[in-house]
Amino acid sequence: MLLGLIEISYRQTYAVYLGGEIIGYTNDRVALQKRINDYLNSGNGKDIAFVELPEMPTYEAVLLKKNIDTNDDDIFKAIASKGTAYYRYYAIVVDGSEKQYVQTFEDAETVVSKLKEKNSANKDKLGIVEKYNSKPVTETKIAVNDEGEVEEVNEEELTDEDKTGTTEIKLASVDDAVNAIYEKKKVYTYSSYQYIGTQVYSSTAYATNLGISLIQPVSGVITSRFGIRSRDNHKGLDIGASTGTAIKAAHSGKVVFSGTYYGYGNLITVQSDANSSVQTRYGHCSKRYVQAGEYVVQGQVIGAVGSTGISTGPHLHFEILINGTAVNPQLYIYK
Repeated sequence: MLLGLIEISYRQTYAVYLGGEIIGYTNDRVALQKRINDYLNSGNGKDIAFVELPEMPTYEAVLLKKNIDTNDDDIFKAIASKGTAYYRYYAIVVDGSEKQYVQTFEDAETVVSKLKEKNSANKDKLGIVEKYNSKPVTETKIAVNDEGEVEEVNEEELTDEDKTGTTEIKLASVDDAVNAIYEKKKVYTYSSYQYIGTQVYSSTAYATNLGISLIQPVSGVITSRFGIRSRDNHKGLDIGASTGTAIKAAHSGKVVFSGTYYGYGNLITVQSDANSSVQTRYGHCSKRYVQAGEYVVQGQVIGAVGSTGISTGPHLHFEILINGTAVNPQLYIYK
């Protein structure tokens, strides 16, 4: 009798929590989470690289009265309102120092190509860095020559802070960027909004040929990306997944480390058998199924997702190293 009343009056659904508080109910948590993941990975506007959330929603199976509606759209809006969108732009780097900023990767490639065509003295020291800013970056610049003379704007319009070139970003056209770098002009950045911060996507936007192919070690949403964060320089990707989720070897090779290491917690490091200069790291594991000295094949389960070491929740910290230097995994996988 009681069971029949429950079936008539209630239906099974999921309560959605954010920050420990219920923000609504959904009948399909998988579809809702996919919508959230898609938004985090690409945003919903021009030039948005990704969106970061301070925390992810959690779900709990509940019985809900049938006269209470689920509200996926409201839940999504509530979660999206907590996110910070990051806009992408690109720095032209000369010998490790950022010299000019342009809007697109194609513009950056064109600048580098034209400088090489000009046989620029620094042609062998050029690089491209993809960068992120939490507000859109404007599309003009101020150029200052070696004597400190402003060339493209009345100096009276600049504040002392603007002249330091330390807090704001301006974008150059391709030709202006080429000429400024070729003629070794100094460039001060200036714009009408407060510069919030930058995240380095990679020491270079060019993907070095690893000589091997990689597979994703786990499936999940990227919760923290490669580069400079508020608290550190993050050397890998954090991929959110449930505790115990199988971690697969991204490539074949020899396990050169399997143990506990500082903030990584339980860590596994695999060196490629096809290219000994390439290693991958798998951090915060709850379990390690392989030991140092073992050989593993691509796709072999080597551990399980956990939250050991310095970690705020279950996820895989995944790194790619080339000759000991961490590079952005998204140049190769999780694109």
